Amino acid sequence: MKELLTVEGALSPLSSKTHITYQLYIPEGIDILEIDFAYDPKTMDDKETSKPLIEEAIRKYVDPALQEIYLPQWEKFHPLQNLLTLSVDDPDGFRGSAHRHPNHQRHVLSPQTASPGFFAGKVSEGVWKVTISVHCVVTPECRYRLRIGEGGTGHEMASV
Repeated sequence: MKELLTVEGALSPLSSKTHITYQLYIPEGIDILEIDFAYDPKTMDDKETSKPLIEEAIRKYVDPALQEIYLPQWEKFHPLQNLLTLSVDDPDGFRGSAHRHPNHQRHVLSPQTASPGFFAGKVSEGVWKVTISVHCVVTPECRYRLRIGEGGTGHEMASV
């Protein structure tokens, strides 16, 4: 893959419910666009740290009449998970999204095919936008890496 954009970043729980948009210029002559996206860690495995967060969520989101049922069962909601997702806009508008839970994903866009959630079509010259939606960060730090590049043969299609 010939890289067109590579970025990395670090997020904290304060980053939850935000969006990070990267813009890049795609030159003419590119037929296949590959997007590799990863973030780590996926889960908060520490039960002692998770317990007060889960109890707080139960008190906030569960009907008060049911809270006493759910609070003793807080471990059913463990481990907590970070969730970051992707959306893509080409120069003409929305090209699709990958609102999936895996923390390692690879997507392909080409005239003939596209990964699930995206539209197949010409890889147009112009400014493209890739938005990372930071739904939730529960770990003290969550690092991400986004790589966008010119793809190979176009026969491989992924959505992991």
